[in-house]
Amino acid sequence: MGQEYVYQPTVGTERNSTNVPQVNEIAQAEAAILNSNELKRRVIQAVGVETVLGERAAERAVSAEAAERSALRTMIRDLEVSTAPLSGVIQLSYEARDADTAAAVLNGLLDQYLIYRREVFQDRMTPALQEQREVFEDELMDADSAYEAFLRTNDIGDFNTARESLGASYQTVFAERLGVDAQLAQVSNRLARLRLELGSVPAEIVLNQQLNVAAQDQVLLLRTERENLLARYQPDSQPVRDIEERIAQLQAFVNTGTAVGPREVQTGPNPIWVSLDTERIQLTAERDSLIGRRSVLEAQLNDLRNRQSRLTELESRNATLSADREVLTSNIREFALREARAGRPPRCPRAGRITSASWSAPRRPHGEPACACPACCW
Repeated sequence: MGQEYVYQPTVGTERNSTNVPQVNEIAQAEAAILNSNELKRRVIQAVGVETVLGERAAERAVSAEAAERSALRTMIRDLEVSTAPLSGVIQLSYEARDADTAAAVLNGLLDQYLIYRREVFQDRMTPALQEQREVFEDELMDADSAYEAFLRTNDIGDFNTARESLGASYQTVFAERLGVDAQLAQVSNRLARLRLELGSVPAEIVLNQQLNVAAQDQVLLLRTERENLLARYQPDSQPVRDIEERIAQLQAFVNTGTAVGPREVQTGPNPIWVSLDTERIQLTAERDSLIGRRSVLEAQLNDLRNRQSRLTELESRNATLSADREVLTSNIREFALREARAGRPPRCPRAGRITSASWSAPRRPHGEPACACPACCW
């Protein structure tokens, strides 16, 4: 069954058609073409007025137009096209003055029928589809230019890629800032504890000191001097009593505990305090570094938020332009598919696009059939 009667797509998944006309309906349509006056006029022009009317009758005609009208009336009268019920057979008969004339007219009819039938079933949809597809292609070019200008103006390579890249960058920077916040809190707590410890540890300690023992030394000197006096004086002599009195006074002073004290003290930095202060300095530097790093990360987060907000504002415009491109691309694809479906099947050498008709015709005077194409049958 040819595509002139049944839609048979050559591409796509819809390869089978269920709306198939009956054979007798096809035969009636073909018979209408065979019996059309336009086809008869073409046959007259092809075989000549003399073949239809005879040379004498053609010569008696007043004009060529009159001869052609007379030949048309003759063909209408002498040509009979009939079909059988529920059959795909079309019967042609032509009554003429001799068999050769009838054969020439019928063979001319079949030849012109092949040509005229191809014109009747000519695909007029493909040019319209092609024209509409080209319109869509032009619109798609404009839409592509508008989309490229939109991306170029907003310094975007690919909208979806830019949005995903910004989202990933934001997550990375945000996670890094959380890590810095945790480190900063840890360092701040350690620094606070160190400051408390530094407050309880003296910065300087005594490294070396010398005691003041002058009173005890004087007591020893006086006792030595008393011994020397005893060697020359009696114990109850006045010089001995005087020195014993001085010894007693000095000994009483020494016994009070105030006679002995530091005479020279050497102080220096406390090693524990130095160690704690060194750690405090290091932690302070680390804290300042983390504060600076957090400031940079916060600035990066603000920049990423601004860029995400800008992309959010541009998203509707991007969606509109992308949707236009997708719709136009889909339309172009659909019309290209319809063009392919409406494309012409392979032609046979004689019958052109005929794929659904066969006939039995009287042979030509030379013994050749009207058409021997094996593709012209259903």
